[in-house]
Amino acid sequence: MGLIASSFRVMYLTAYQISLESKIQWIASAKLELSASADEILALGNDLDPENPAVKQMEARRDKLMLLEKKLNLQQEEYQNRLKMVTVELESVKKAVDTEIKKSFSYDFG
Repeated sequence: MGLIASSFRVMYLTAYQISLESKIQWIASAKLELSASADEILALGNDLDPENPAVKQMEARRDKLMLLEKKLNLQQEEYQNRLKMVTVELESVKKAVDTEIKKSFSYDFG
């Protein structure tokens, strides 16, 4: 890759890296909220009779929240893997840019 193409690749990868990091952060925040909601549902259910239909409904909601948390965990793991790949490629492209700069601005007077 030439210097200009490599520079554009660095910009693209950096933007993608930032996007992945923000998605990972959003998922972490959503997981905290889900966990708090599930805990709240459990606390409400503890005060009621276990045979009460409302308890069964709360348990079903809690189970749905836990399933959603598992899905978020999988999505977060996928984004983390992509982030690792992008980080490695970004380092490689930055090295290529540095090499191209050195070649472009080195003078041989011998």
